[in-house]
Amino acid sequence: MMTKKIDPKEKILTQGFDTIIEEGVRFFTVESLAAKLGMSKKTIYKFFPTKEILIEKVVGYYTKIVEKKFRTVIASEMEPTEKFMTIMEFIMDTVGRISIDKMMDVKMRYPNIWKEIEDFRLARQNDFAKILIEAQEKGLARPDMDMKTVATIYMNIVNSTFQPEFFLKNNLGTRDTIQIFVDMITRGLFTPRGIAACERYKQLKK
Repeated sequence: MMTKKIDPKEKILTQGFDTIIEEGVRFFTVESLAAKLGMSKKTIYKFFPTKEILIEKVVGYYTKIVEKKFRTVIASEMEPTEKFMTIMEFIMDTVGRISIDKMMDVKMRYPNIWKEIEDFRLARQNDFAKILIEAQEKGLARPDMDMKTVATIYMNIVNSTFQPEFFLKNNLGTRDTIQIFVDMITRGLFTPRGIAACERYKQLKK
């Protein structure tokens, strides 16, 4: 049986993400990545001429994975409340892997890359709108709200509030803070049936 050959560029991006998560952009080097991959620096530079380009492409590679996760969940047969909770759980797990200090380093050292991350987050408002509109149609979300507007407000709050400085200044953990925010949002948006569905989801995940 033939095994699928892994694209070296994809291998670099995958390991690059894990290495940046582990070391942070301040201490991330092409040398350390090459050592982890058992690959020469020359090979990495062939695909990514500078460290900044490499970091930018690593971030872009991972945002595509996140976008694919959103699309898969939205297209699934799950109830909309479960879609909402599944995506938020995925975000909490992802963000929880990255220390606040390392996020701050990205924002301070690579503002253009941080801007791309912010733009990507804002672009997810259409995904949330689809989920919330579906929830509304099924009687799981409040009927008196324009869900496109809600999704726009929701993602702008996330983007403007959940910055590294916010967590550092208030000495807050990312996962616990996001969980409280999700609880606040669900109780304001969903009907009693929708809230009960969210609570069942959380119980199943314990």
